[in-house]
Formats: sequence, structure tokens, C-alpha cells
Amino acid sequence: MDLAHAIMAGGLAARATQRRLRTTETEIREAEQRVAARRAERVAASARAAYPAHGRHAAPPPARA
Repeated sequence: MDLAHAIMAGGLAARATQRRLRTTETEIREAEQRVAARRAERVAASARAAYPAHGRHAAPPPARA
């Protein structure tokens, strides 16, 4: 095999690999939907958390002896 054939074979192999490993639009959309669902679950979980003081960054009550 001469150099031209080797380069051509390498290019064909690279294109076949790219075609096999390329993500499709449906895969991208499904991943986006999974991320949105996970974020919605976290937001709902944080909304359910009870904070006895005003706001989530309020200092804890002072310790009593």
C-alpha cells in the first residue's frame, strides 16, 4: 500500500468512526429533558424543606445554658 492509499484508508476509517459516535438530535433532546426533570425535582425538594427561621440563611438560635 502506498502513501496515498494509506491516507485515503485513514480518512474513510475516521469518517466511519465519526458517523458511529455522533450524537443525534433525539439523544440531545432526551438529555435536556432529563436535566430539566432533575432540576425540577431539586427545586420541589428545596421548596418542601422547612426553615423555622425567616429565610434559609438565618442564624441558628443562641445556645442556652
